[in-house]
Amino acid sequence: MTPEEFQKKLKGLETEFKDLFQAAAPRIIGVVAVREFKKNFQDGGFFGERWKEVKRRSNPPEYKSKTITRGKQKGEVRKTAWMRRKILTGATGDLGRSIKVKSASNGQVIIWTDPVKFTHSKEPYGRVHNEGLRAGRGAGFTMPQRQFIGDHPKLREAIITELDRKLHEIINK
Repeated sequence: MTPEEFQKKLKGLETEFKDLFQAAAPRIIGVVAVREFKKNFQDGGFFGERWKEVKRRSNPPEYKSKTITRGKQKGEVRKTAWMRRKILTGATGDLGRSIKVKSASNGQVIIWTDPVKFTHSKEPYGRVHNEGLRAGRGAGFTMPQRQFIGDHPKLREAIITELDRKLHEIINK
């Protein structure tokens, strides 16, 4: 490689690195964050820290359960789908599916739960669960915090791994 070719190669790398850090990196970070937050949601906790159990499973109302009247477990209470469902998934799973990248530009990434998914509610549904805020009508109640979005060392590690992979891809062209 001639000195001119080497200098041209360095200029090309400089342009690619600049593009990576200004434009591509925020998008990559957003994609990784959404993936990790949706995984938290399905795992029922925040990066391994389990959420507080829901009342529907620990103390279900009688009308939501069914008593077995025949077979080997006669008299046993059978858990219905309503009682077995994962925490925060609800009947629709809308909250988990609503996790999206709102914007990823100028070195900033915003992840949110898209309110379009919750036309039945004017409340910031995802925020209420994520931060443990007041919920319900009238006097309402304070929702226990079940965080699924936020900063965490495991998230940063996943982002660094993906950015490192992208850097190696650029360097090894």
